[in-house]
Amino acid sequence: MSDPIHIMLLLASAHLFTVMSPGPNQALVMATAARNRRDGFIVAAGFWPAGCIWASMGMLGMGELMRQIAWFEIALRVACGLYLIWLGVRIFRKAPPKGAPVPTKVERTPLQLFGMGFLTNLGNAKAIAYFASVFAATGAYVLPWHLQLVAIFMMPGIGFAWNATVVLIMSSGPMRRFYQRFIHWFDRASGTLLVLFGVKLLVAK
Repeated sequence: MSDPIHIMLLLASAHLFTVMSPGPNQALVMATAARNRRDGFIVAAGFWPAGCIWASMGMLGMGELMRQIAWFEIALRVACGLYLIWLGVRIFRKAPPKGAPVPTKVERTPLQLFGMGFLTNLGNAKAIAYFASVFAATGAYVLPWHLQLVAIFMMPGIGFAWNATVVLIMSSGPMRRFYQRFIHWFDRASGTLLVLFGVKLLVAK
């Protein structure tokens, strides 16, 4: 377990399975990429720095500190939960009527899209506990400092690679045609999922 290469491979494989599980990140990137490939990539890029923040805090062992400062975690969770609810309602309400073509007008700037991705991923305050536990389970804490730094950037990078793959799939010809046909329901489903994820954050303990 102490072999650095073995530890890095364990970290990469464990995190890949984690980012593949459904969550607010995927709901947002799918809804965005189905309309515009470039916008989907920008949203996915916004996930990366937030992931680096949580991974850094997990590697530094700040999970226990966050548990001791309960009000900070609660405040962050409530703020991000409300943001996801607001974003989900916005997507739901802006869904075009049945039979309407996919809107081509760009409604958000690249900075706004990047911020959407960043804030959505930042909303999972429990990510500190996840990173701390996966680092402990794999023995990452015994890695040299430069490999720990690589791990901090690598794991969110894996998340970006997965979401970039989702963007390519959702923006492909067949998926775009499917989306154009069912845009009314797709946007409402995406908005509803984001609202539910926001509510989950608000009621989580």
